[in-house]
Amino acid sequence: MKHYRSTIPAESHERIVSTHKPHGPKFKVECVLHGKVVGIRFFDKEGHLELETPLKDGVAHGTQYYFDSDSDNVLRVVFAEPYRNGLAHGTARQWTANDGKPLGTYTMKHGTGLDVWRTWSYEKKSYFVSEARYIKEGKWHGFEWWISEDNKTVVQENHFREDLQHGIMRRWNGQGKLRRGYPKYWVQNEQLTKRKYLKLQRQDPTLPAFNEIDNSPQRAFPKEVKDAIRSTTTQRSTAQAVS
Repeated sequence: MKHYRSTIPAESHERIVSTHKPHGPKFKVECVLHGKVVGIRFFDKEGHLELETPLKDGVAHGTQYYFDSDSDNVLRVVFAEPYRNGLAHGTARQWTANDGKPLGTYTMKHGTGLDVWRTWSYEKKSYFVSEARYIKEGKWHGFEWWISEDNKTVVQENHFREDLQHGIMRRWNGQGKLRRGYPKYWVQNEQLTKRKYLKLQRQDPTLPAFNEIDNSPQRAFPKEVKDAIRSTTTQRSTAQAVS
């Protein structure tokens, strides 16, 4: 299979952990070598491999793969990310589900960097950057954006601190208006009133400030997010030119 080189030892054997239904097809298996679990695989109801994670001492170590069979029922790698001692480390790569062409990459260093995901637009018949979030040492830390197909506006924005909701959460509807009940204000996973949030924000520099203009879905993304958007567009255009 193109782009696939398993880092789970070939001499390991699969042990079924769970099935899709009693006595049904396998869902989750452990890969066992010398009595130790060295990997985990998940399968869909048709028996296609969906996710593979190599393990060392109970944490991800090696290349993790995501698979998709798409409409033609041909199994392909759609995403691969290297891990070291439980943390993403190295260059992650994403490919198209229908023909295995490259979509883009991002790089993590010991679990720290910008995580990017690209999604197919049925309306525009192309891929676009749909999610971008900052990660620090394996934990969500900083802004997270769910990005619209125009790559200029967002449908959701969050802010985290070491995996905890810590900042202002906003969600917008299809007309670019804030959804009812938003913004929501969080401090260390506790939802507060706007008044309490603003009071704490003046004392805590890790909390993003409230600006009325940010209630608009328009965003001026950081350079690294813009670069991811630009590279996805370039690779998409190249793929179309070749086909």
